[in-house]
Formats: sequence, structure tokens, C-alpha cells
Amino acid sequence: MRRWMEKFLDKVGSPELDWIQVEVSSLCNAACIYCPQPLLYKKQHMPFGLFKQIIPYLAYTNLVYLQGWGEPLLNPDLFAMIGACKAKGKRVGFTTNGMLLSEETVCRLVDLETDILSVSLAGTSQATHNQIRKGTDLAKIIENLDRLKRIKTQKRAMRPALHLAYLMFAANFHELREVVGLAKRLGAEQVVCSNMTLIMNETLYREALFNRQEKQQFVGVLDAIAEKARKENLVFAYSSPGLQNKSTHCGENICYSCVVSVTGEISPCVFTSPTLSQTDGQNGLKPLLHIFQNRPAPCYPLSFGNIADESLTQIWNKKEYHQFRIFHDPDITKTDINALPVPESCASCYNNIVGTP
Repeated sequence: MRRWMEKFLDKVGSPELDWIQVEVSSLCNAACIYCPQPLLYKKQHMPFGLFKQIIPYLAYTNLVYLQGWGEPLLNPDLFAMIGACKAKGKRVGFTTNGMLLSEETVCRLVDLETDILSVSLAGTSQATHNQIRKGTDLAKIIENLDRLKRIKTQKRAMRPALHLAYLMFAANFHELREVVGLAKRLGAEQVVCSNMTLIMNETLYREALFNRQEKQQFVGVLDAIAEKARKENLVFAYSSPGLQNKSTHCGENICYSCVVSVTGEISPCVFTSPTLSQTDGQNGLKPLLHIFQNRPAPCYPLSFGNIADESLTQIWNKKEYHQFRIFHDPDITKTDINALPVPESCASCYNNIVGTP
């Protein structure tokens, strides 16, 4: 009886989240030049049994997003995971490199009524995209998305909604002007343009828009593309390439979302995930290094608990997790925030200082 009551109280006290992000795989079939995935120590799929530990605590969560530092479609249990979330009445989505969208896969995603399918792009020409997102091929991706459009039409299905996720570089920014036309042709509903905020080497540091002198020109182009998209009834969301002088509220929605790593660790965002660790060559682990303000800085992994050992409710309500969220609470004034110490995991993160439109 006591155990039943504890489970009941856990479910009643489930956190109210805009979304929960679950890393269903840290394996990948691509080798993007900017991605830390090749360096990760833990490359595996999340077992379905571990995933099921999350399901009872989704009562007040709007969206389950099956995405981490790998390719979700490599996990053979992905469709079962989508089905389990849909059975609970949840919206479900994930981001893919688009290379594994076969006829069978697309049909299953449509039949499961998957809500969001986001496809990563780094250019609108094959030469640019393929150079940045190595191991993928833009022509193949477009072929697969044409297949998605055809199958949705054949099945008279509205879902999954297609989103295009465009990572902005100095080298591919000029091609962004063509993304509205491409999105329209493919039947996409949204284009989301992001800055490269985890910078793995000095060459990439020079490619980040916020490190370029042309920042204001970039903003003008983004505004013009947004207006063009609006006329096409297309959502065009983007992060401004401007940098703030001080840490502001993080754009990762820390207070109303969380991330579950491939091993079940609960973190505030993907940039604090314990997945971002590498071996030290002596049977131990060490943080990955990235470039922050032109100098190397460690990624500090942060976990408040593991869903294999504790419920999501228990982890969310821990004092230390609550204190971490206070620092990122958008309802707290900047004066109050400035009086708080910056969490170690956030001190060298561009998501705290990259501006938004």
C-alpha cells in the first residue's frame, strides 16, 4: 500500500514541462565537422526498458522530443518509443539527418502520427551541405523528403509536420536566402535557424556568426528572409548572432524542460549532458574541450539523478536542481540574477550570451 501511494504521489507531482528531451541514441551515421559526437565515450542506444521509466511522469508534459547527440532512427526501438508516448496522448518529435527516411520508415512514422519530423541542414546546395554535414547527402535528403510529402498525400495525413533545422555558419549563410523556396517545395511548416554555440575548434570559432564583423548585415538578411517566409505562411525562427555583454536568461528553457541522456541521467540541457564526456586514456573520463571567447574551456557535465534509480518527480524536486533553475528563471529580475553565482556548467556557454531577435 505504501509503495502504491508513493507511486501515486510521484505521478501527481510530475513536473509541468513544455517538453522533455530524451536522447534515444548517441550513435550516428554521419560525421558533421562541428559535432562532438565522434569524441563521445558512450555511444549506444537507450534501451526501451530504460525509456519506459519516463512514461509515468509525462502527465503535465506537452511534448516528448526524442533527440540527443546521435541519430534517433538508428535505434530499433524508436517506433515503440513513439507509440508509447502517443498512447499517453503526448506530442512526439525528433530531429534526424534525413538519410534513413526509407519508404518503410516514413510509412511507419506517418501511421504512428508522429507530430514533428525535423531535418538538419547546413546549406541549400549539395556542395555546401555535404562539406559541413559529412556523411550525409543533400540530394538524398531531398529525395527522402519528397517521399515523405508523397506518402502523406497518399495517406491523407497532416503529420508529421516537417521542420527544417538550419545551422548557420559564415560559409553557408549566403545560401540561407534559398531556404524559404526549398521549404515551400518540400511542404515544410517551419524553418529554424540556429547559431553554432558549441564550438569544437579554432577553425569553427571563426565560422560562428557572432564572431564576425558582419553581424549587423546578418541580422538584416535574417529579417528580410523572415518577412519573405511570413508572406508564404511559413514559420521562420532564428537566433540573432549578437552577443550580450553579460550572462542573461538562457535560451534553453531550463525552468520548463529537461534532458534525459542515453544512460538515463537528468540534465538541464544537452550542453550539460554527461554524454559530453570522453575517455582520459586511463579507464576514466574527462570533459570535452570547446572554444569559448577564443580560448579552450571544458564542458562540465551535470546530472541531478538517473531515472533508473529515482523517479523524474524526485529528481526535479531536488534542492540543488531547484536552485539551478532559480538562476535561469525568466521571472527573476536581472538584478537578482547578477547577485547569484553563475553555475560552473554555464560559465563558458554561449547560450547565455547569444542574443535573440
